[in-house]
Amino acid sequence: MRTRRLFPRTRPFRYAGFWTLALACAAQPFTPGGPGPWQTGVCLTFCLLWPPLADLLRRAAAGAPRRDDGGRADRTGYVLETAAVLAVLGWSALPVPALAAAVLCLLAGALALAGPGLLAWSAAAGAAGFSAGAALAPARTWSAPPPGDLIALLLMTGFSLAVAALAYRQTRRLHAGRQALARRTAELERLTARMERYLPPSLTARLVAAPEAPCAWERRWLSVAFVDLVGFTALAERLEAEALATVLDDCLAALARAAERCGGEVSKLLGDGVLVVFDAAADVPDSAAGRRQGALGAVAFCRSAPALLGDLSETWSRRGELVDLAVRGGVASGYCTLGDRGGAGRLDFTLVGSPVNLASRLQGRADRGGVLIDAATAALLDGAVRLGPAREIDLRGLGPQRVHAVAGEPADGGGAAGVPRRADRVDPGSPSAIVPAPARHS
Repeated sequence: MRTRRLFPRTRPFRYAGFWTLALACAAQPFTPGGPGPWQTGVCLTFCLLWPPLADLLRRAAAGAPRRDDGGRADRTGYVLETAAVLAVLGWSALPVPALAAAVLCLLAGALALAGPGLLAWSAAAGAAGFSAGAALAPARTWSAPPPGDLIALLLMTGFSLAVAALAYRQTRRLHAGRQALARRTAELERLTARMERYLPPSLTARLVAAPEAPCAWERRWLSVAFVDLVGFTALAERLEAEALATVLDDCLAALARAAERCGGEVSKLLGDGVLVVFDAAADVPDSAAGRRQGALGAVAFCRSAPALLGDLSETWSRRGELVDLAVRGGVASGYCTLGDRGGAGRLDFTLVGSPVNLASRLQGRADRGGVLIDAATAALLDGAVRLGPAREIDLRGLGPQRVHAVAGEPADGGGAAGVPRRADRVDPGSPSAIVPAPARHS
C-alpha cells in the first residue's frame, strides 16, 4: 500500500491533534506543579506552528524531481516528527497524563498509517527524542501517577493500539480492493474497445444504453447496399496469405470509411464483400425525405467504390504488389426486420428481409465496376442520379425483377449529387437540400 497517498488525507486529524495538545500546554501553568511560562510558551508555539510548517516542507519535497520511493520519505518524516514532538514535550516537562495522551496519539497514528513497522520506528525515535528533551529540561521532580491512573492509561493504550491495528488492516483491504477494481475496470475497458470493433456503432450504443434489454425484432425501411470485390478469388490463389490479408484489410477499411461518409453503417463483413445499411429515416423526421436520402447515400457509396479501389491500386503498386481487382454493387430498398437472433448461448444482431437478398443478387448480376438498383430505389432517387433504361431480369429465388444500372461517374469526394455526409446533413426542406436533377433516361 502506498503510504504517500495516506499522509495527505490525515491532515485534518493532525491539525486537530496538535491544536488540542496546544490547549493542554496552555492549561499547564494553571496546574499545580506544572511547567513554567517559558516552557509552556515554547510547547504552545511548537504545537501551533509545526503542522503548517510540516505541510510546506512536504509540498516542497513533492515538487522536487525524485523517484517514487513508495512512501519511504513520508514514513521517515513521520518518525522524525515523532522524535521532535516528544523532545519538545520532554523538555516542557508536561505532567504524565498529558504526556501519555500525546505519546498514545503518535503511536496509534503510526500504527494506523503504516502498520507495526512504522510503530516500532516511531516508538524508538520517540523514546530517543523524549530522553534528549528531558535531559535538557530544567530540574524538576517527576511524580508517578496513582496506580488507578496508571492502569487506566495502560488500558487506554492497549485499546487505542488495537483499534489502530484494525484500522490499518481494513485500510489495506480497501486499498487492495480498489487496486483490483481499477485493474478489472481497465481490463474491461480494453475488452470493450476491442469488441466495439466487431459491432456496428448503432448496436454498440444500443447495448450501452440498455445492457440487459434484448434487441427485440423491429420492422424498418432501409436501403441496403452490397459491394463485392471482383477478381479476389484468383488473387487469393496467387498471393501469399500475409499479402492477401493486407490487400483485403485495405479494401474493407476504405469501403467502411466511404460508407460512413455517405451516411451508412457497415452491418457485416462477408468475406471479400460488405453489407452496408442506410437508415437515414432515423435522422430525418420526414419519412419520405429520409427514405430518399438513404437511397441516395447507398448509390453514392457504390459509385465511390471504383475510385477508392483505383487509389488503393496505386498504393499496392508502390509496394510492388500487382493487384487487379474491381468492384460491383447492388442496392435495394424496402422494409427489413432487425433484432437479435439465436439462443441463450449465442446471439447475433442481424437484419433479414427481401431487400437484403435482392441487393446481394443484384450485385452478383452487375457488370464489373457497375451498380444495379431495384425499382424501389430508382423511384426514391427521382431523377437525382442518371440511370440506365429499366430492364427486367430473372433472379434465382426472387423471380423477375425490374432493375436499373447506375450510369455516369461518381461525384467529387465519393458522394452523389444531393447526398450530404453524416456530419453535415441539412434539413430536407431547406434550399440546400434541393438537388438539380439531370435528364432521366426512360
